[in-house]
Amino acid sequence: MKKTNPKPPCLAWSLPLVASLSLAGLYAPAVHAQTACEDVSGIWAVDLNLPGSGQNRVTITLEQTGCEVAGVVEGRNTTPIQDGEVEGWTASFTATARNQTNGQGIGVVWEVTVDGDDVSGTLSSPMMGTIAFTGTRVEG
Repeated sequence: MKKTNPKPPCLAWSLPLVASLSLAGLYAPAVHAQTACEDVSGIWAVDLNLPGSGQNRVTITLEQTGCEVAGVVEGRNTTPIQDGEVEGWTASFTATARNQTNGQGIGVVWEVTVDGDDVSGTLSSPMMGTIAFTGTRVEG
């Protein structure tokens, strides 16, 4: 006759107990915790070295609601922020830049990380590649 190991005593009662508590709303199993979003709102002055136009100062206004961010990017043109979200101290969003030669819109993806009154990050687009930047808080 084959010998089997009995269930440890704690398992005999723990599964029914967890199931009962779950149904009663008194126990919820651990789920993957979502990364908290920190407050990145404010007005930021950013210096960019853009191909073909050299050093440029851009102002980024971030307005945060929960883990979503809106606002504008102001340089030669003012462009609204789209698809903005915040994870931790980093905001990511898209803004459309206008080509000065033909006026064509170019989607630019921004990653902006806040560290106190300083900001750093990258912007990237198919035409410009990825460009690093730094900046400081102007207001907010």
